[in-house]
Amino acid sequence: MNKKPLILAVDDIPVNTTLLKSQLRFSNYDIITASNGKEALEKIASDHPDAVLLDIMMPEMDGFETLDAIRSNPETENLPVIMLTSLSEFEHHANATMKGATGYLTKPLVTSQLIETLDKLFE
Repeated sequence: MNKKPLILAVDDIPVNTTLLKSQLRFSNYDIITASNGKEALEKIASDHPDAVLLDIMMPEMDGFETLDAIRSNPETENLPVIMLTSLSEFEHHANATMKGATGYLTKPLVTSQLIETLDKLFE
């Protein structure tokens, strides 16, 4: 039996990570969570997730800063990072792409779109 890919969901609003866990519960993915960028970087180092779902708007260390830290570390520079946000303006999407985001999904998330995006990563 193959191991399910491990997904790290990062969001400072607990109901959002609970929703992500619920959306992925019956999928081919295991999910762990972090509530901020600093905790996300710690979990990436300790748990070695296969991909990250990263909120942009968080206090202290926002998603863009967290993405910069992931991309600047040789051990994680190729880790797939999908930005999740309620920010739908083109400039945010462009900024995420320029910083090396693998994908960009806007909230509220559509479960089928989230799973399809993850499935494409692990084809």
